[in-house]
Formats: sequence, structure tokens, C-alpha cells
Amino acid sequence: MVIEEGEGILDRFVEGLFRLMLEHHQRQLVDMELTLPQAQALGLLRESPLATSKLAASIGISAPAVSQLTDRLAKKQLIERRAIDTDRRSVMLALTEKGRRTVDRVRARRNEVFSEALSRLTADDSRQVIEALGKVVRVLEAEAQPEIRTAVQVIEASKKAGQPPVGRPARRMRIEWD
Repeated sequence: MVIEEGEGILDRFVEGLFRLMLEHHQRQLVDMELTLPQAQALGLLRESPLATSKLAASIGISAPAVSQLTDRLAKKQLIERRAIDTDRRSVMLALTEKGRRTVDRVRARRNEVFSEALSRLTADDSRQVIEALGKVVRVLEAEAQPEIRTAVQVIEASKKAGQPPVGRPARRMRIEWD
């Protein structure tokens, strides 16, 4: 019963928050002349510079699409491209100061919208919501980061699963090239 009730509340919460944020977010992006993928790219680059391939993977778009996207952001002077010394084929993307201010404005507006919604609650309820959301964020962030294992842990885990341990192959294979 509690899980079913929680699922219903979660569905309504996510849908309501999504509608509220999307409505305000889209309006703001139109005012700033940005598309949603461009805003996503800027948000990711706000955290740290990224190679174009990592940006494409993070947003879920192809290499040609990320090239077009970054061309447009560079034209708007929101990002800059930097060569990677160790790999001439790769390009590192970073926000310009104008890009950083743009992302900060989007985030500030998003926080205003959320604060307006929270202001309709009592101070105690608002505090509880923030505390609960903090817990959910920590769980989501922990799930998003892959567990780092040592070689010994991998071998032990494979033994427990009844599979041969990870390590050197039992026999060598010879590969010939034409």
C-alpha cells in the first residue's frame, strides 16, 4: 500500500515539476535564443570543460550534431574550442564568461520558480521537502557513478558468481595480419 501510494505521489510530483520547469525553462530559452540541447550542453560545460565526443555522449547526440551545436554556441560566443595537446583530432569545449553568465541566469530563474512553489508550504514543510530531496539527489548521484573496484575485488566477485576468475587467459591466441 505504501509503495503504491508513493508511486502515485512520485508520478504526480515528477509530472507537475516537469510541467512547471519546462514551461518556464522553454520560455526563458526562447528569450535567450537557445535550443534545449544547447542549454543542456551549456549546463554540462558549466561543471567542467569537455571533449566534443564526451559532450555528444552526455547529451545523446551524434558527432555531426554536436559539431553543429557547438558551431552555433561558438557563434553566440557562449563557448570556446581548445585544442588538446595530446590528441590533435580532439577538441576541448569550455564556457566563455558570457556562457557562464547565461547558465547562471537559467539556473537562477529555475531556482526562483522552485522557491515560488516551496513558498506555498509552511517553513517546516519546506525544510522537510528540501531535506528529502537532498537524500534523493545523493541516491541518484551514487547510482550514476560506477562503482570502482580493485582487481582483487573483481576476481573475488567472479569466483562468487561461479565464473572463471578474471586474469590471464588460459591459452594464448596468435593473430596474424595480412
